[in-house]
Amino acid sequence: MEPTEGMRLDELARQAGVATTTVRLYQNRGLLPGPRLVGRTGYYEQSHLTRLALIGRLQDQGFSLAGIGRVLETWEEGRDLADLVGVEHQLDVLLNQRHEVVLDAADLLAHFPPGSLNTELIQRSAAMGLVEITGDGRFRVPDQRFLDTGAALIRLGVPADVVLDEWALLSEVTDGVAKRFIALFEVHILPTEWQHGLDHDRAAELATALAQLRQTAGQVLAAALDASLARAGAGRLAALFDSPGGAD
Repeated sequence: MEPTEGMRLDELARQAGVATTTVRLYQNRGLLPGPRLVGRTGYYEQSHLTRLALIGRLQDQGFSLAGIGRVLETWEEGRDLADLVGVEHQLDVLLNQRHEVVLDAADLLAHFPPGSLNTELIQRSAAMGLVEITGDGRFRVPDQRFLDTGAALIRLGVPADVVLDEWALLSEVTDGVAKRFIALFEVHILPTEWQHGLDHDRAAELATALAQLRQTAGQVLAAALDASLARAGAGRLAALFDSPGGAD
């Protein structure tokens, strides 16, 4: 008798944090393989969870479902399942340097000062992609750094709605910075012969180059911001000391 270890559809959707209709949509679009059938019951494996995670990461990066399909087709050409899972893991590591956390409502609120969050703010955070409500009513935060830094700013006295305003503005700035670094990658790093299609055998080399670019870009941006904050902070302190009510 064939073993039945695996997940049924509802369990797969629960663990992936998506609706069962979403799983079926991905299957219908050819993005997700079908389940292993035992009789009339379908069972899903860890590889399906890995694929769902990758699809989610690509969507976070702005890929359409059609674009995701083309990416997956490129990786799958001439490769067996073991190769594909390995590539998906590699892409997932590249695209998801963030640490995801899943919290219930009480744990989420416990990160912030009492009364600083309300339903409207949580809904706005969800619309901005900073938090997601899972099928079982919990909250998935795709990047714990936002949870930690947002809570720190609120504890310093910055209102939660202002934190969200600043995040929205900052995201526009960093999107522009990211586009400049990707342009540098395409012009100066990406070999010309790769620009019209990616050779699967060179995936590791490409992923390494992108990871190095991402790390270096982060260091450059942090250094530039630190210098800018130092200049602005020093200027503001000087203005305070020079004001009539400043220090002697």
